[in-house]
Amino acid sequence: TQDVTERSLARRQIQQLNEELEGRVADRTARLAEANRDLEAFAYSVSHDLRAPLRAINGYARIVLDEHARGLDDAARGFLQRIEVSARRMDRLIDDLLALSRVSRTEMRRAPVNLSALAESIIGELQRAEPRSQVEVFIQPDLQAQGDPQLLRIALANLLSNAWKFTGQQPEPRIEFGAMRKADGMLS
Repeated sequence: TQDVTERSLARRQIQQLNEELEGRVADRTARLAEANRDLEAFAYSVSHDLRAPLRAINGYARIVLDEHARGLDDAARGFLQRIEVSARRMDRLIDDLLALSRVSRTEMRRAPVNLSALAESIIGELQRAEPRSQVEVFIQPDLQAQGDPQLLRIALANLLSNAWKFTGQQPEPRIEFGAMRKADGMLS
């Protein structure tokens, strides 16, 4: 009788602990969902507030180029073109911010991703944004991964943009994107 009573008491305690744990998980899940909604609302607000002045900057640069190009030297035209390219790049970054804020609402989509092609695309954007930067770039061909293509693009764009930015002070700037095989045979 004593052994059955102890087991029954232990089962009730385990059940009670499980119910408490489920309650905590539900509470934290609700708080996380609310925080994600707040983050998404903030991202939409910021993106809206940033896009208006960005369109104005881009529009004024285009007007100066279209209406006053003859009075500008090559350097001034180049600067205005860089303003336009940078404004478009910032617009894409705003889109990335919005996409990142939506991650909490959307299910992660795993798919094969050609990281080499993705890196080449991002480097191409960086080169168009800063054509005067002479950075040597090596991208290992055919690097494949499984993951969410949109999230991988955001992560890779951040990494390569930082690498591009910090090559400015180097006498012979070089960016390499590739994989190395570790001693255990795994790629890193």
